[in-house]
Amino acid sequence: MLGDARFTTHDRDEAQELVQRVYPGSAFRECVAPFTYKQRVVGDGDAVSIARFEVSSRSELAVRFDEVIGIGMASGGDYRATSNDDPLDTARPFLLRPGIARSWSSDHHLMVVNLGVGALARHVGADDQGGRLRTASSAPLTDAAASYWCHVARHAASVFSTSALSSYALIHKATTDLVLASAVDAFGMTVEQVGSPAGDAAMPSAVRRAAQFIEDNAAAPIGIVEIAQAARMSVRGVQLAFRRALDTTPTEYLREARLRHAPEHLATSTPAETTVTEVARVWGFTNLGRFSTAYRQAYEESPRQTLER
Repeated sequence: MLGDARFTTHDRDEAQELVQRVYPGSAFRECVAPFTYKQRVVGDGDAVSIARFEVSSRSELAVRFDEVIGIGMASGGDYRATSNDDPLDTARPFLLRPGIARSWSSDHHLMVVNLGVGALARHVGADDQGGRLRTASSAPLTDAAASYWCHVARHAASVFSTSALSSYALIHKATTDLVLASAVDAFGMTVEQVGSPAGDAAMPSAVRRAAQFIEDNAAAPIGIVEIAQAARMSVRGVQLAFRRALDTTPTEYLREARLRHAPEHLATSTPAETTVTEVARVWGFTNLGRFSTAYRQAYEESPRQTLER
C-alpha cells in the first residue's frame, strides 16, 4: 500500500527515532546545534520506498540496512559516506549494500531509494533459479546509466508523492517494476548460482544474513568481526551457527566465496590488463602460492591458464 509520511524536528533524539522508523538500529553519532532535521518517506512498502532527508548542521550518522539495498543521491552542502567501510563516490548515485552505512555531512539534501532485497531477487529470477543476488558495483556502470537512474528515481518519487495518483494501483506497480529493473541494469546486479546450503531458506536467519553479507562484500577487506556484526551475533556465536548450519566456518565460507569470483575476473581480463597476483589481491588472497593451489584444486587448471585463454 502506498504510504507518505513527513516530519520536521529540531531535537536530535526525535530525529534519531524518525531515522529508526526507516532503518531500525540506526543512530546519530554526532550532531551540532542549532539543528533542523526533515524527513519524508513515500513508497509501496517492502519493495520500493523513497526517503528524502535534509539536515541543517554538521552530523555523523550510522545507518543499518537490513534486507534492503539503498541507492542514494546527495545534493547541496557537504556529504561523505561509506558502505560497510568502503568509501562511496557521492558526487553521483551510489549504492548502499546491506550492512552498515556511515555518513558525515553538513547542510545537505539526500534522497535514498530503498529496494527490498527479496523484491530485487524475485525481479531477476533469483528465487526461481536457486541463486543469490549479487551487487557488482557501488556506482552506476556508465555515465548514461547514472543519468537514467536519476531520471527514474525522480519520476518514482513524483508518482509516489502525488496524492491524486494514490488510487492508481497499476501506475504504482508499473513504477515499482521500472525502479527495480533500472536498479538491476544501472548497477549491474546479477544472479549468482550457488551450490552450497546457503541458498536454503530453512537456514537460520543469522547465517543467511552473514552469508549474504559475505557474498555482497567478497572483495572488501572484511573478516570475522564484520561478519558477526552483519549476523547480529558475537564472533563465537556466528562461528557456532555456521558450523551447525553449514559444517564450515565463516572465514572458510568467505574464502570459498572469493575463490568463486576469481575465475570470472580472470576470464574477462587479458594479461595486458592484469596479473594473477593482482586478481589474487583483489579477492583477498595475500599468499599467491596458496591461491594458485586452491584455484587448481577447484577448477583443474592454473589461474594463469584461465587468464591466458
